[in-house]
Formats: sequence, C-alpha cells, structure tokens
Amino acid sequence: VGVDSEPTPENKHVAMLVDGHYFISADNGVISLIISEIKPEKVVEINIPNPVHGSFPVLDVFVQVACHLARGGSLDVIGKPSAILKELVEFKPRVLNEGKTIVGSVIYIDNFGNVITNIEKHLFEAYRNGRNFELSARNKILTEIYHTYSDIINFDLDKSQRKGPGDLLALFNSAGFIELAIYKSDSQTVGSAATLLGLEYRDTITINFI
Repeated sequence: VGVDSEPTPENKHVAMLVDGHYFISADNGVISLIISEIKPEKVVEINIPNPVHGSFPVLDVFVQVACHLARGGSLDVIGKPSAILKELVEFKPRVLNEGKTIVGSVIYIDNFGNVITNIEKHLFEAYRNGRNFELSARNKILTEIYHTYSDIINFDLDKSQRKGPGDLLALFNSAGFIELAIYKSDSQTVGSAATLLGLEYRDTITINFI
C-alpha cells in the first residue's frame, strides 16, 4: 500500500500476513482501515540490509520485500516482530437515508494530488444493489467508478471524441478505496484532482444511489 510511504521515525515500514495474504505498508494508520475487521497473523517492522533511501519507497523497499515473499520467503527474514499498528478510528463512512446515501471523507492526498477517500469498494457494492449513483465532490458529479486510470478511455470512439488527459475520474485504487484523480494530470497545466475540486484532508465525499 503506497500511501504516505516515505519512511520517518514515526512512519515505519511494516509487512504483515492477514487472512493468508501479505500486505506491505507504512505504519501510518491507513492499513488499519483495510484490515479493521481481521486481526493480522503476524506483523514485522521492515529492516532489510543496505536499504536504498530514495524518494519512492514503493520501488526502493516494498518491491524488494514483495519479491522476497513471492519466492516463499519468511517475514522473519525481513524484519523484527511488531505488535502494535497505528489506527485511524475516526474515519468511518456513514450510511444514511435507509441505505441510499454514503457519506465519506478524504483521508489522504498523495504527491500527485490524487484524493483518497475512506469509502471502500465492498461497502459501495453492498449498498448499490445494481442502482445508478451520483458521486458528489464539491461542485463535480461523477456517475462511473473505474478500476484503472485508463478505463476512462473508450477506445471504440474516435480519438477526437474520447475522454483523456486532463479529465476527472473516480476509481477503486489498489487498496480498494475510492480515489479521485485526473487522468495523466499535469500540475503545471490542468492541475490535480485536489486542486480542481478544492478538496482537503477530512473534506466530505457523498454518494447517492438513485
């Protein structure tokens, strides 16, 4: 999970085994939202020899750990046991209006200005029940949620009619949360989702099923 992953004394890297799956993340509380209902079987604080201290820990550290685990390696080799994980307990989406509305919050804005919310895919699907919806973020309304950034492009259309760079989209990110982004955004021209929408940490995102 590459959200807020730059290492600091208060933002250590951890790896864990949860329900038969491995997760690699910074211990910043975000992982507590993913595993809130399942207790990890094992957690270690990552401590690999000769680490590369770069600006992109997902590549510098997380990929090394993921490759080790994919080869059948043990968590004990890449870190020391850690019993306590930070928790973000205040950010829980609210389901209102007899299941017709989900009110969520912005929990993180990354370095690219992408807006990560606390609304998870499984919660969205549980209340959608096949209905159409409107996702409201400030003055913008979105009616589709994609699974990748490039899903916004309809390759059956002529290039002149397609959505593309600079267009706003919502998608389920790799951690399963709804994220708002600008496809191939350029902060010098079109800006980011955060600047376009004027969203900040803890601002409200609303989904209405119709």
